[in-house]
Amino acid sequence: MRRRTLLSAAALGVAAAAYPAARAVAATAPALFVAAHPDDETLAMSTAIAEHVAAGQDVHVLLLTDGEGSGTINVINGTTTSPWWGNRHVPTAEGYAPLTATTLAAARVIEAQTALRCLAAGLPGTLTVHRASLPDGAVTSATAQAAIVAVADQIAPGGVVRLKGHSPTVDNHADHLAAGQAMVALATSNPARFSDRRHYILPMYWTDSRLSLVTESWDGPTDAGIAARVRAAVRSYGAWSPAQGSYAIGYHSVATMLDQLMSTPKCLQHP
Repeated sequence: MRRRTLLSAAALGVAAAAYPAARAVAATAPALFVAAHPDDETLAMSTAIAEHVAAGQDVHVLLLTDGEGSGTINVINGTTTSPWWGNRHVPTAEGYAPLTATTLAAARVIEAQTALRCLAAGLPGTLTVHRASLPDGAVTSATAQAAIVAVADQIAPGGVVRLKGHSPTVDNHADHLAAGQAMVALATSNPARFSDRRHYILPMYWTDSRLSLVTESWDGPTDAGIAARVRAAVRSYGAWSPAQGSYAIGYHSVATMLDQLMSTPKCLQHP
């Protein structure tokens, strides 16, 4: 089931004119950022997403899965301890019911949507979130390609779509690799539509030896405002308020990478 959420300046109730007029609306094809799980969009692509929206572009983020397979459920439910939190959770004493795969997925999607609002609010472009709801841990190149094409057909029927997503080589997670390989396959099979692509590398691989296999470059923030947006997006993954459905899942899971991005808000990418 595919779902779509518009996160634009208008939808957020923020005037686009509040941002410097120098960010002119760009007459370019839609940009589609493809993330395997909620938090990948921030960890790997947040600076680029903010820059694209700041340039007035039509920006889309596709979450291939809702992240229901994360082992972080054991931390939130008190089975194991997160080094970031320090103590073992006791759900009943803390006022919430243990999470299920369904409620974990819902919470993870909320975290991603909140982070993306931090990246886009008040900027002249539009940001729309799409969910393919593929099974977490079982993404294949074929299923990712189908999900990407389905969104491309919605946002630019028959037209060019600029693909941004995971690296097909510099990563260890099977879902991430499948997403990156899907982008390569689409560019190969339909270059007229999908040849404009960029692959983003998670912070944990910024010094990986496999970088020698690609021609990487940095997407750094063009101003302090973009850097602040990235840091705000990172902070949203540390929000703990079970009564509001917030469980700081990102920080319970990948605190080291989030802190790395907080320290150096930029993206590493290769063609």
